[in-house]
Amino acid sequence: MDVRKLPVGRGLQWFRQAADLGVRNPRAIFGAGLLFILTLYAVVLLMMLPAAGMLRADASKDLMSLLGWLAPLFLIVLLLMPVLFGGLMHVIREAEAGRAVRARDLYAPLRQGAARRLALLGLLQLLFGLVGAVVAVALAGADYWQQYLAALQGAMNGVAPVMPEPAHPGLLLVFQLLFNYFTYAVMLFSIPLMLFSARPLREAIVLSLRAALANAGANLLAAGLFLGAVIIAAVVATLLATLANLLGGLVLAQLGMLLEMLVLLVFGVVVIVVLTGVAYFAWRDIFEGDAAQPPPFAGVEA
Repeated sequence: MDVRKLPVGRGLQWFRQAADLGVRNPRAIFGAGLLFILTLYAVVLLMMLPAAGMLRADASKDLMSLLGWLAPLFLIVLLLMPVLFGGLMHVIREAEAGRAVRARDLYAPLRQGAARRLALLGLLQLLFGLVGAVVAVALAGADYWQQYLAALQGAMNGVAPVMPEPAHPGLLLVFQLLFNYFTYAVMLFSIPLMLFSARPLREAIVLSLRAALANAGANLLAAGLFLGAVIIAAVVATLLATLANLLGGLVLAQLGMLLEMLVLLVFGVVVIVVLTGVAYFAWRDIFEGDAAQPPPFAGVEA
C-alpha cells in the first residue's frame, strides 16, 4: 500500500474540511459525537461507583489504594477508545459519501465484528505508555515521580502542591513531544487502516509510522491548527458556560448548573468530531488519494 507524500499546506485543508463537518448530515455526525462522549461517561460512571463507595466508607483511603481499582477502568477506556473513534470515522465516511447514516452507527464496528481488532490498538497504546513511562523515569529521575505522587496526594488532602523539577527537563520535553506525535499518529492512522483498508495490526502500524514520517509537516500543521482552535474555543466555551450558569441561576441554581454542563458538552462534542475528522481526512488523502483536488481555502464555514 502506497503512502503519499503531500505538501505541508494540505494540513490546512484537513483542518478546514474537519471544521466544516456536519454540513451534509449534522444530525448523524454530531449525534455520533454526543454518543461517543455519553458512552465513555457511562462506562466511567459505572466503574467509579464502587470506588466512590470505598471513599464514603473510609475517607482515609489514599491515592495508591485507589490505583488498584482505577487500573481496570483505565484499561477498559483504552480498549474502548479505538472502537469509538472507528465508529465516528465510519459515520463521517458514510456522511461524506452521501450515504444514509445515523448517529447510532457509531457502534458499527461492534456490529461488523471489527471491534476486537480495533481494541488491540488500546493494548498497543498501553504498551506505548509503559515504554514511555520507563524512558520518562530515566530522564526525570526516580525521586521526581515519588515527589510528584506525594504532591498529588497532598493536593487531595487540601495541601497546596509543590511540584518537583525533573533531572533533565529539556530532554524530557523533546522526548514527550516526539513520543506523543508518533503514538497519536499510529493510533489515528491505524484505526481507518484496519477498519476501512482491512490491514492487519502489524502492517497498519508500519504504514502509520511511514505516514507520520513522510507527512510530518502537514500533520503538525493540522495538529497546531486544531490545538490553537481548541484553546480559543475553550476560552469562549468557558465564558459562555459561566454566563449560562449565571443566567440560569437567576431562576434556579440547578438550572444554571444544567445549562453550564450543556454548553461544555457541546464544546466536547465539537472537539471530538473535529479531531476525528482531521485524522480521517489525513488518512484518506495519504492512503486512498483524492478523486479531486480540495477547493482553495476560503475561510471556515460556521
